[in-house]
Amino acid sequence: MNLDTIRDTKILRRLVTIPVIVLAFFIIIPAMVLIAPLSVIFDLVRGRPRLPTLRVALFGCFYLVWDVIASISAVALWVASGFGLLLGTRAFIQTHRRIQVSWANSLIGAMRVLIGLRLEIEGADCVASGGPVVVFCRHASIVDTLLPAHILSTYGGLDLRYVLKHELLWDPALDLVGNRIPNHFVDRSGTDTAAELARIGKLASGMDDNESFTIFPEGSRYTEAKRARALEKLAESSPQLLERAQALTRTMPPRPGGVLTVLSAAEGADVVIIAHTGLEGLNGPVDLWKAAPIRHPVRIKVWRIPASEVPAGDAERMDWIFGVWADVNDWIVAHLSLDP
Repeated sequence: MNLDTIRDTKILRRLVTIPVIVLAFFIIIPAMVLIAPLSVIFDLVRGRPRLPTLRVALFGCFYLVWDVIASISAVALWVASGFGLLLGTRAFIQTHRRIQVSWANSLIGAMRVLIGLRLEIEGADCVASGGPVVVFCRHASIVDTLLPAHILSTYGGLDLRYVLKHELLWDPALDLVGNRIPNHFVDRSGTDTAAELARIGKLASGMDDNESFTIFPEGSRYTEAKRARALEKLAESSPQLLERAQALTRTMPPRPGGVLTVLSAAEGADVVIIAHTGLEGLNGPVDLWKAAPIRHPVRIKVWRIPASEVPAGDAERMDWIFGVWADVNDWIVAHLSLDP
């Protein structure tokens, strides 16, 4: 049995991930008595007096502790719900949503303290007028998936619906909590694209006035190599959009399937755009270690487009989203130049 089979089988996956995270907790947390001073020595020997190794190690511990707390909370809630019988009721859904938001905001808070994360947010008040809203966010790092949750909950008090990649199910807290609230962990392998789009459309429909739906239209984190591959595929599938996609020098081109599915399912919802720069290249713990503490602020711009300005028809909507993403790209280019 391979790892993909285990990941796709809920019970088997959890029989692996939950014991691993608990075992890691009982090994790593006590070991910090040694890890912390060794990290300081390692940093000083390498001439890095701002202690990036210690910072990342402490952040990793914080993440681990939160994962264990969230996993234990999920198990306790399952028992309290009558061993799962009441998990689908509003009270338990909202409780799990609060855990999700607390997790995202706590991680951002820990990154502020330990990694030097600074957020400069422009226009976030646009989410204060409520929902339903569809949120299209730029994707450039492992960190920016937290930004919509932070912005929507902090500035708008909105409940979240999220599209996340299937690989995140290896995190037991995200698996346990995330699967009990309106989220979808999308399989990006392309083995059954129609079924995945149908699930995304179902998730995006029926939002109430206090809900938001977040998706990353690019479908993958921006890198030069990924952008080149995306342009090659677009040349085959939608050559009429290639020239416009080539003009997007700092983003991936939006993927038609997800964008059109969501706009159709959430007809009448306003659209919120989240552009950002400053997190490029943070694709894993090693990148975080190299960057810590982060020197430059993460600049974010949020703006809202009324539903009345979203065109009807697939061709018109693709033309529109490429225009919006050109604005995102131009904003990124302008703000990248602010940092030496």
